[in-house]
Amino acid sequence: MATMREVAEKAAVSITTVSHVLNDTRYVSEELAQRVRQAIDELDYKPDQRARGLRTGLSETIAVLVSDIANPFFPGVVRGAEDCARERGYSLILCNTDEDPERENLSVSLMLERRVDGFLIAPSAAAASTLRRLRNRGVPFVAIDRPFDDFPIDQVYSDNIEGARQATEYLISLGHTRIGIIVEMEGIATFRDRLRGWRQAHEAAGLTCDDGLIWEAGLKVEGAFEAMRHLMEQVEPATAVFATNNLMVLGALKNLQETKLRCPEDVSVMGFDDPGWARSWNPALSVVAQDQYRMGYTAMGLLLKRIARGESKAEQVVLPCELMIRESCCAPMT
Repeated sequence: MATMREVAEKAAVSITTVSHVLNDTRYVSEELAQRVRQAIDELDYKPDQRARGLRTGLSETIAVLVSDIANPFFPGVVRGAEDCARERGYSLILCNTDEDPERENLSVSLMLERRVDGFLIAPSAAAASTLRRLRNRGVPFVAIDRPFDDFPIDQVYSDNIEGARQATEYLISLGHTRIGIIVEMEGIATFRDRLRGWRQAHEAAGLTCDDGLIWEAGLKVEGAFEAMRHLMEQVEPATAVFATNNLMVLGALKNLQETKLRCPEDVSVMGFDDPGWARSWNPALSVVAQDQYRMGYTAMGLLLKRIARGESKAEQVVLPCELMIRESCCAPMT
């Protein structure tokens, strides 16, 4: 089995440099870090986790709490987090909270009993008490996906306002003036911000933000199905619908299939998130794409830095979104 000394010799660096790369305890130039990582791969070096744990007092384990692992958005986030963790010798424990604050709090308690070194958390709508509890105990954590404004914490999320604003502006540029929006829950910061972007685009274009075009669908596809029904059964139906995550767009599309309405001829559809099936759907879906992998990888790097270096100013990383124009949107036909 390869040793750290052998890794250092192969990479032509000091053992200290290898340690800093593995533990992210000091800045190492990208050139040296790449040499170390390459040597680790070639020698198949595996740190002695038991000895390292005894020396550092760390379990080398991170808890990841997500609201719904069945949501296609989260596997990409978790994959990015796991890849980053594995590079540093850490493993993950995944917890599903179902958007339930009590379950979220219980998961935190169970993970603390297991002595995890830190948490990545997609906070529930009522997560303030859970996050404050972790902060007061000095437990490292990073909030992912959902902006959190109650007090300063490390967090990584997408620029939801700008992404939603660009999507809505595009639909307006096609000539749409009745643009419905389907959100999961307005109390969740992610959807609050996407709704804010929808409003900003309307206001900039001099259009009225009709509250009758805003529908809260809850956490399930079935709720989005019903939201789409309401939007299309109005006296003046929506000519375009912005579904603000992949579950919401699935519900909207299922409604169109059942009612035989055509997309985009009868109603244009814009999604938020870019799951693999979006390109192969007929018509291919226009979406606001987030980089889930980068979100998870960045958040884990931030968390491991926090674990290694202790107290420092909270960091906030806002990742850009990308508007992907495909075939599901066109000018209104009437």
